[in-house]
Amino acid sequence: MIPDFSRMRDAVLSAALILAASMASADEPLILVHEDIDWRAMGGSGMEMAILSGDPAAAAPYSFMVRVPQGTRIPPHSHPDTWRHSTIISGTMLWAFGDTFDEAAMVALTPGSFWTEPPGANHYGWARDGDVLAVGTAMGPTGMSPVGAE
Repeated sequence: MIPDFSRMRDAVLSAALILAASMASADEPLILVHEDIDWRAMGGSGMEMAILSGDPAAAAPYSFMVRVPQGTRIPPHSHPDTWRHSTIISGTMLWAFGDTFDEAAMVALTPGSFWTEPPGANHYGWARDGDVLAVGTAMGPTGMSPVGAE
C-alpha cells in the first residue's frame, strides 16, 4: 500500500515542530535512553519518527530516527534540507534515487549502510522484507515534497 503523502508530510512536519520545541540545544549535553525517545506517527503509513536533537524547522542541524514497518513503500519525494545523511541501524531498506518507483533500480541497504540526500534529490524506499530502523542528521529547515505535487 502506498501511503497518502499529503497526510504523511503534514504529520511529519507537525511532529517535528512539537518534538523540536522540547529538545535541548546543541550547546547542552543530552542523553536519551531508549525509553525516553518520543516516537510520533508519520501519517497513516505506520512509519514513526523521533527527533533526537535540534529543530527541523530551523536553519540548523538536527538528528532523527525513523522506524519503517515491513512492507511499507515510500513513494518518490524530496526534502529541502541543505544536507541530509542517514544510516541503517537494523533491517534492510531497498532504496533508490529518481522520479518513479522502480524496483529494478533499488539497492539493498543493510545495517551500517549510509547514504546522503542532496537538496531536492527525489528518492524512494521499500521495507520489503522486514522492519527497518534508520538514524540521520540533517541541516534544516526540512520539509517533504512528493514527486508531481505542486
